[in-house]
Amino acid sequence: MIPFFSRLEYLIHRFSAFLVALIIYVFSVSYVQAECRDFDAIAAANKKAASYFKNSEVFNPGVVKKNHHTSGRKEIASYIKTGKKRYSIFTLVDDDCKVEFRKRTRQND
Repeated sequence: MIPFFSRLEYLIHRFSAFLVALIIYVFSVSYVQAECRDFDAIAAANKKAASYFKNSEVFNPGVVKKNHHTSGRKEIASYIKTGKKRYSIFTLVDDDCKVEFRKRTRQND
């Protein structure tokens, strides 16, 4: 027969291992941040870029140029055409898909 204290030590050891695993799981799940997917970031950037012009259309699909790992922002290049003029518009998109304008360049000048 196993003495009471060794059984108690065994139960404490098993419970503490379970408790540590549970704490690690809870903190790892709560650490996960919502991220704006590339497809959604490009769509939001294209919408913002097109809003700067009256008659505009996207002539090339947008591209994720950089992914800033520290801030979680993505730099998106959108390619917009208005009449015969073509523009590259660069924006920053954060984790909530909020777009911030960076710069505009004209192509083929």
